[in-house]
Amino acid sequence: MPETRPLRPSLVVALTQALDEVTRRVGEITATEGLGVEQWLVVRRLAEHGDQAMRDLVAGTRLNDSTLTRVVDRLAAVGALYRETDPTDRRRVRVALSARGRAVHERLAAPVEDAEGRLLDGLDAPEVVAALDRLGRPVAGG
Repeated sequence: MPETRPLRPSLVVALTQALDEVTRRVGEITATEGLGVEQWLVVRRLAEHGDQAMRDLVAGTRLNDSTLTRVVDRLAAVGALYRETDPTDRRRVRVALSARGRAVHERLAAPVEDAEGRLLDGLDAPEVVAALDRLGRPVAGG
């Protein structure tokens, strides 16, 4: 039998497990408003950055085009957001939160933030989030 050596901890495994747990906990909270985590990503992005072109929402949420279209369709169907033609480029569609969407954000933001804080309990949360943010940025030349 070949000799095995202990492997270093895997970043891929750790991040996958962490994402599963964060998604589960945040999903429990967003479900109280009938939203999944993908819908929450869009609501949160629009609440923080204002109306967005679909292309900007793809970049800001990291959802792919087809998933984002499905999410926006669902949020529009429940009155949480609306679409409008971009006045400077009629080929583009902009998405904005409705009053209902802003109210949902107001109700969910603090509980989601609390859950995220509990997940990072005992860690330097701003440092952890900043490190993960750096990992999520494209690397030049790579």
